[in-house]
Amino acid sequence: MRDILKNILCLLFVNVVAGIGSFVIILLGIAMFEPYDNLIAKIFYEYWIQIILLIVIGRLFILPFAYKKLENSQKYKLVSQFIHKLKQSNYLKLTVLIIAYFIFWPFGFPYFDNGFYGQLIQSVLLGLVGNYIVLYIYWYIEDKIKGRNY
Repeated sequence: MRDILKNILCLLFVNVVAGIGSFVIILLGIAMFEPYDNLIAKIFYEYWIQIILLIVIGRLFILPFAYKKLENSQKYKLVSQFIHKLKQSNYLKLTVLIIAYFIFWPFGFPYFDNGFYGQLIQSVLLGLVGNYIVLYIYWYIEDKIKGRNY
């Protein structure tokens, strides 16, 4: 049981770190409604390009490279098995995307379209769905470059 909890916490930590950019986007949106002389808002106004680049870099590098490191991990064997199966199974990829969508679903913005498509767009832009889509695209490109075929 302890080993299972350790593996779940490892995956949770990796996904939280990769998705930290979503939190920054929310703060950026809030800061845009503040007056310019507010210290926090001033930081976001002056560094908004760097903040958006941080978000993109977080999605492009943190999750794929963390999963690559965990894929061959001896310490986190359950995570390693999960990643191997995730790479090979389109059904499991779709299941993970659906679960990621429903994790984000209750946290959508109330002023945004709360219909299914509105929540899906928010989840792709801000949630785990976007992280996993980037991860799947990374794996697809990596497999094409290396000539692997699953």
